[in-house]
Amino acid sequence: MHGRIVDVVADVLNEQDVAMARALLAEAMLADTDTEMATRVSVRAGRPDAVLRIHGHGFRPAAEQLPCAAEIRAHPLYRYRAHTGDTRPTRLEDAVRAGWLLGEATRRVFETLQISAHQVEVTTAPGREYDGWTLIAPSPIRRLQLRPLEEHARLLRGLDSHIELLARMRAVAPAVPAADAPLLTPREQTVLHLMHAGRTAAAIGTHLGVSPRTVHKHQENLYRKLGACDRLGAVLVGQRTGLLPSPVAGEEPVAAGGARRV
Repeated sequence: MHGRIVDVVADVLNEQDVAMARALLAEAMLADTDTEMATRVSVRAGRPDAVLRIHGHGFRPAAEQLPCAAEIRAHPLYRYRAHTGDTRPTRLEDAVRAGWLLGEATRRVFETLQISAHQVEVTTAPGREYDGWTLIAPSPIRRLQLRPLEEHARLLRGLDSHIELLARMRAVAPAVPAADAPLLTPREQTVLHLMHAGRTAAAIGTHLGVSPRTVHKHQENLYRKLGACDRLGAVLVGQRTGLLPSPVAGEEPVAAGGARRV
């Protein structure tokens, strides 16, 4: 099935602004599933706060009205994921039918946020405590509406990982790279940062939802633009030009495989 999620891939990967890239992905999911609100939810173990970013139509709650991590952990879809490990797109009504009941505290959260209980959750980072999107509709969500999410699950996870990595990079990157820094696409930037973190081509592919062959193609483009002949050289040029964080004094650059192209 071809749809907006597929159509928006190039726009998301070439968008330098993180908020716009996230909005593009959200709007594509809303269009393909005929829902009206998309919320990106992130909960981390040991943290009392949660990160929520709301896209689409409807009520925009104030920051103090947003649920905390404990309230999200009480949500039936969270409890369903935590106990079953199921990573498929799941409707709230299916989780409730499976025995994960909707408690009064969660109902009050829905009332505060002015949202319905017609929800479907899409996990984008199965290995973390809770990372994903919740799509909300004003009327019951049919199983047929889940098909684009199921068919493009790997693509969705890859795009979401790209956006979240780009957000982390923007948070730590220098405000202005060096004058001689080459112009990299957002995708090339994410690959370079993962190379700097010591990831192999296979690991980068898994993280971004693409094949190792595609990663090698991005690496070749990076070597050409950076004037480097291997991974380590690319990382060193990236650090010198401000595309990567400068190394701590006495610390060797980390680039898995050293001078090998892997």
